[in-house]
Amino acid sequence: MHVSRWARAPSALQALIVAAGVLPASALAAPAEPRIIDLRWEAPDGCPPVDEVRSEIARLLGASEQRQPIEVEIAVARKRGARLRLDLRIRAPAPGERVIHGHDCASMSRAAALIVAMSIDPDAVARNAAAQPAQPAQPEAAAAPVPSAPPPAPDRAPRRPPPASAQPPSPAERDLEGALWVSAQVEQALVPAIGVGLAAGGGIRSGWFRADGAAGVVPSSSSRIAGTAAGAEFRLWFLEVDACARAIELERPFGVYVCALGRQHWLLARGREVDEAFARTAPIFAAGLGTLAEWRIAAPLKIEGALHVVAPLRRPRFVVENLEGTVYRPPAAGLSARLGLALAF
Repeated sequence: MHVSRWARAPSALQALIVAAGVLPASALAAPAEPRIIDLRWEAPDGCPPVDEVRSEIARLLGASEQRQPIEVEIAVARKRGARLRLDLRIRAPAPGERVIHGHDCASMSRAAALIVAMSIDPDAVARNAAAQPAQPAQPEAAAAPVPSAPPPAPDRAPRRPPPASAQPPSPAERDLEGALWVSAQVEQALVPAIGVGLAAGGGIRSGWFRADGAAGVVPSSSSRIAGTAAGAEFRLWFLEVDACARAIELERPFGVYVCALGRQHWLLARGREVDEAFARTAPIFAAGLGTLAEWRIAAPLKIEGALHVVAPLRRPRFVVENLEGTVYRPPAAGLSARLGLALAF
């Protein structure tokens, strides 16, 4: 039987038809441009590796169309006992910082991955969270909020808020935190003229409450008897205790507190332009009420400022022997202010 060569081999036309059917499918199946996740991860032994954290971010974003590079720095450090602190800093696409405290490094790393993914595409995270079982509760978090993603393009539907299971950890209540601070002190309450000095202290912060102890000095202020050159140079030392409550809930990194204080002063006077030199120190206790504001400029550094009305409970009179008139007597109330830097730990 004669078999034609057309039956033994596919024709050129058949090959073209096959190619025409295969090539478009191959083009459509070409992989999308990969997402670039630039993640710097530092963690002690026992924490997940960096690839696991990177994979978790990619899993939460899923098929997100957001393809801009992601630059993130995450560092985990051990605190007292088994306590861990995770510092997260997003550099791109939108800067932001977060601090997470906890005992389980694995759950803390998942919380960090969730925060990063939410800052990039909350819609994609919400879709993935709705399609997957809810994750275990995340550890408590504090510090600066993660910035919101860029506004949607005009042709996109309005964004739906993510379900509760996809929300990042709440920073409403933070763990106990210590702080040290140093500031310039401006005093008008216990010295004859406005004096500038230095104060330093430290304290604790926990949720809405903070307490501080401080010491300070205003090295120089002067006064004289009216109509004469005789008078005195004054130097003020003090120890202070403050108790403050958060008064206004502002978006972090800002905080405003109402404070009450108790302050023990030692006011030293040395005679000036007098016949006989003299020195006198008067202890004066005072109470005060005022406000304190803090601004976290970069973890763990903050700028703090305070303004108080201070009232001495006793007002000793400073006089020069054998001369009529009073050199100085503290007023019934005055102002005290400070501005400086605080270091949280």
